[in-house]
Amino acid sequence: MIRSNRNLWLAVILLLAGVAWAISPPRAAAQSGKPFYEGKTIKVLVSSSPGGGTDTTARLVAQFLPKYLPGNPQTIVQNMPGGGGTIANNYFTANGKNDGLMLFQDSSSGLGNFTRGGKRIKYDPRKYQAIGSVTRGGSLLMIRKDAHPRLSDSKAKKVVVGDTDGIRTWLAMGVYGAEFLGWNLRFVYGYPGTRELALALRQGEVDIWGTQSAKIINEFLKDGGFDVLCQQEDERRPGFPNVPTFEERLGDKKPKGVAWEAYNAWTGPNDIDKFLVAPESTPENLVVMLREAFFKMSSDEDFKKQATQFFGDAWRIRRGDRTQALIRDATTVSNKANEYLTTLRKKYNLPTGEQKQ
Repeated sequence: MIRSNRNLWLAVILLLAGVAWAISPPRAAAQSGKPFYEGKTIKVLVSSSPGGGTDTTARLVAQFLPKYLPGNPQTIVQNMPGGGGTIANNYFTANGKNDGLMLFQDSSSGLGNFTRGGKRIKYDPRKYQAIGSVTRGGSLLMIRKDAHPRLSDSKAKKVVVGDTDGIRTWLAMGVYGAEFLGWNLRFVYGYPGTRELALALRQGEVDIWGTQSAKIINEFLKDGGFDVLCQQEDERRPGFPNVPTFEERLGDKKPKGVAWEAYNAWTGPNDIDKFLVAPESTPENLVVMLREAFFKMSSDEDFKKQATQFFGDAWRIRRGDRTQALIRDATTVSNKANEYLTTLRKKYNLPTGEQKQ
């Protein structure tokens, strides 16, 4: 009987030890004296298709972040495009574990989707643990020169604006340009990604497209068949000093009150741009470790060289805590502003989502 009781207590102790390790595996591993990430692999989930700014950011992070993490883990990148980031966000929320081995690279589109709401939104970006973000400066609207004369001619064939999902922050310039400047526009969305939109613009399938990528913009300008209409910044980007801001374009036609609040609500996530997050329940010690590595990565000379090559001179890094605050601010929108945006999007046949209460 004594031996039986001893065996029972031993089984209980082993069971409790196993439960404790399952609840907090990162800390248990750290106590072994071995660097936590040694011999492990981090998966970076990406909310877009390969080739665009979000994907490029994710691959840069996947290349350099391990260098500054204890144990120098391996990384793999998995693209999960669709719904302007909704599919990947929902998947990450449902499947992201708290083991520090799954991160998520998202963009401003995911924040915009959340703000609009709807039955498909199963995530809340305010609950993520932000690791850091990369911002490339405001978006610029490019237009084909042969379409430029039609922009202000209501009787001419409409100038086509192309996009992936009809929700990008730069689209606000087009919609507000149509509403308050009389731009003769038609909006078309459904393109898979950046590469497809760039090809559509070159071939004349679309006439206007917006991007933050200085590299892409300069490639189009070198071709000679394109202009830049305006840029989505409070001040002109250093690399494009002759391109007016959208507010400068609006001039005395700039709207006030709820209309302008709604514009800022639509474009606000643009300032965050590309951000990296961990799941909500990730232990604090791992969040701190990842945030420190992300910020150290930004001082790496090879990283800076590649980032400048892809994004231009205007890019910059933001720390995780600052990114977290910006995400919260960008997703706090008044009901009146949301209602105004819904009405405006309906008018121009763009996705509206459902109002959040």
